[in-house]
Amino acid sequence: MRRSRAFTLIELLVVIAIIAILAAILFPVFAQAKESARKTGCLNNLKQIGLGMTLYMGDHSDVYPTWAASVPPINGGTGREIPPDLQLMPYMKSDQVFKCPSDNLARSDRNGFAFWDGNYRTKGLLRSYAYVGTINTNEKRGLDDNTGMYYFDRSVNDVVGRPESTVERPSETVAWVEQWPDGLRDQWMGVVDGSGFINCDTWKLAGRNLPPKGPADMPITGCTTRFRARPTPGHGGRSHYIFGDGHVETRTWQQVRQNDLYVFKVTKPTQTFSP
Repeated sequence: MRRSRAFTLIELLVVIAIIAILAAILFPVFAQAKESARKTGCLNNLKQIGLGMTLYMGDHSDVYPTWAASVPPINGGTGREIPPDLQLMPYMKSDQVFKCPSDNLARSDRNGFAFWDGNYRTKGLLRSYAYVGTINTNEKRGLDDNTGMYYFDRSVNDVVGRPESTVERPSETVAWVEQWPDGLRDQWMGVVDGSGFINCDTWKLAGRNLPPKGPADMPITGCTTRFRARPTPGHGGRSHYIFGDGHVETRTWQQVRQNDLYVFKVTKPTQTFSP
């Protein structure tokens, strides 16, 4: 009868070393595969939001959603303004699409925020995307009224969406951005806070180098302090963007920053800016 031979210590060490090498090779591959799936999920979310925006406009005389329209709260809510995400909800299959699968960053206690729909205080859904309003540009040396899909209409003393006819090239104009930088605390679905991409919020866009490595990474006029914060991790230094016609693209920071944030301007300037 043959007797089984036990492994020697050296043989066991060799087997362990081989397993360790295989793990070192395969674990990064698995991590990349998971992030690739999350990136695709994030892209699909924005495609649904873009479609929802297009359907909304079809029911509202081709006018873009506003940002924070004054509407009495519902379901025990305390917010006096309806955020853009809930304006699009009648055209969405699920409210889960407003969170990027890669966004697992902590938020502050949501009880400190005024929810327009009280049900969303209970749901506690994170929001990873923001609707573009008036932002700072170097051309205007501050807030640029030529940016954003909505504006303040003094005739009605409220914020209103732009008619599509006033946006020169909708397919080249960003309407929604992906933003979830570390330290951002206010992006809860159902509240106005964090729902608008305004003022100096360009600091949040993925791919910006910190510390700066070139002119494109330098602060926008009036935004020096904000540009000291770290941007959204994004997906390999890139973010997804919804354009005015509803289509979605993935772009680098350098691409959206070039020509003084050209992709955010409603009427496209003929002058070329650097960066």
